[in-house]
Amino acid sequence: MTRPNRASLAIAAGLLVPVLAATTIVHADEAGFLNRFEGNWSGSGQVRRNAGSSPWNVKCSVTGNPSGSGMAMGGHCRGAIIVSRAIGANLVYDPGTRSYSGTYIGSKLGPAALNGRRNGDRVDLTITWPKPVNGDTKARMSITNDGRGRLRIQVLDEIRPGGPTRTMSDLTFRRS
Repeated sequence: MTRPNRASLAIAAGLLVPVLAATTIVHADEAGFLNRFEGNWSGSGQVRRNAGSSPWNVKCSVTGNPSGSGMAMGGHCRGAIIVSRAIGANLVYDPGTRSYSGTYIGSKLGPAALNGRRNGDRVDLTITWPKPVNGDTKARMSITNDGRGRLRIQVLDEIRPGGPTRTMSDLTFRRS
């Protein structure tokens, strides 16, 4: 077995430094993005119970808690006088796959799985429900935080496979 010479070690180190630096930048970039969610948020929007129902106006409040490579948000939405529902999302960023995964809470069916990627100020996620909703177990969620105290959470669902897409919820928040 031959020992590497100093020149080959220097070349290897030179190749490794940019990779490590890029990884650090990605981690710092994600941490900065996740920190945007910290604190108390209040807002309003519309929510549908199912694809055939009319939207309800709701008022919501959530608290965001970023930590390390993840983020948890939880709170409540209220519509009319009698409707109140807990909402929340727990997301973890995986730098190896550059993707997010976690859990969404807000459906009567129970927790749903979330998986997706960030695109600028928005995380685009696939929701996988524990049981069929509107003909299947998939929907889309986008969580947008512009870094200026505005947050939007939207859920879109394709009504039956191949059918039209309907906005199931569209909530806009401001930092309280």
